[in-house]
Amino acid sequence: MVSYEEMFQFVEQELAEYDAHGGAAKHKIRYSRIEHTRRVYRWMLWLYNAYPEKNTVDLNSLRVATIFHDSGYGQIERGEHAKAGAEICRKFLTEHKYSAEKIDFICDLIARHSDKDILSQDIPPELVLLLEADLLDDTGAQGIVMDVWMEAMDENATFESIAAHIGRFSCRQMSKNPMRTKEGQRIWEKKRALVEEFYSSYIEDLWQVMGK
Repeated sequence: MVSYEEMFQFVEQELAEYDAHGGAAKHKIRYSRIEHTRRVYRWMLWLYNAYPEKNTVDLNSLRVATIFHDSGYGQIERGEHAKAGAEICRKFLTEHKYSAEKIDFICDLIARHSDKDILSQDIPPELVLLLEADLLDDTGAQGIVMDVWMEAMDENATFESIAAHIGRFSCRQMSKNPMRTKEGQRIWEKKRALVEEFYSSYIEDLWQVMGK
């Protein structure tokens, strides 16, 4: 059977052109979608290892779905990336003789992973872990860096405009905890506290320096 690393290599090829152009979905900053995928994969394993009901999780299907979850960005012009990714994965798994039942399950995870609102619904644990892992990337300290990175693309960026960007994105995103697993909730709260402390300290610095 094909290895997970071979799957990563296949997805990297699918995303090569997209990543070469810096990731258009990230406001023209040089963002690697395959590196995002590898980070999400590590978050997924972290959450799985902390999950108290591992016997209910099809880890193989979860691993495959995580590897392919954003593969559709390479064909974004064809439609929504999650559905495109499910199509890419279906073709790959069919060629590698996965069972039809397994393929359907994995591709359903991929096709649904963009809708984070379904975390509040009755969904398979594999989908819960994939959704949570995807949410944990680009948040917290990394989210703040993303905010600064994006705002700095504007040649008119200032300390104050960066503060406003952090407020609009990281602070707003972290304000509500969307996680279902206990470990996911714990990590989110840790990230939220960091964002709030940084933003508060940054605003305080600006007030003092700018005399406000």
